[in-house]
Amino acid sequence: MNMTAATSGARPGGPRSALRLAGIWLFAVIAATVAAFALLSDPAPGRMSSVDPADGATLDAAPAAVTVIFTGDLAPYDYHLTVAREDGVAVTMGAVQFAGDRLAVPVGLTEGSFLVAFHVRLRDGAELSGMTRFGVGVAVAPIGPADGGPAAGGHQHVSADPMNLALLVVDAVLLLSLACALLWRSKRWLLRR
Repeated sequence: MNMTAATSGARPGGPRSALRLAGIWLFAVIAATVAAFALLSDPAPGRMSSVDPADGATLDAAPAAVTVIFTGDLAPYDYHLTVAREDGVAVTMGAVQFAGDRLAVPVGLTEGSFLVAFHVRLRDGAELSGMTRFGVGVAVAPIGPADGGPAAGGHQHVSADPMNLALLVVDAVLLLSLACALLWRSKRWLLRR
């Protein structure tokens, strides 16, 4: 009598194999979620790095331009830089020049106190605005952080792009659904055994 086991329809590996597969998939889902958060999160929000002339500076001679530098790249479609006297009269002498992380504008100044105001959007979606003050031939007080001055790095309006957050939520739901489907399938397979 030949005693051979019928193997048609039998699944290799048994319950341990199914649990191992479910564990691998769960680990992969968790690793993908952590990697997505690590790639899309910005550990340090963009800030104003420096301004020339500096806030509160007293200059003997008028500069030819005012420059503001940021810690992140600017969006090339949404930036403003204005230089004006304390009474609000603009003293810019041309268009704002954009270069990656900096803005510069040529100015025509005489003696007096001047305000520099900026509003920019960074490539990560953050919006920054702030104001500084400098004097040519006259002493001026710097604008403090409470007034949006540079010690605060400018005022940040938006910390992140809302579209990134929405896509992360969709990804998390899809990954969770996949993990549940795999675990349900593994459970049904184990119950059939």
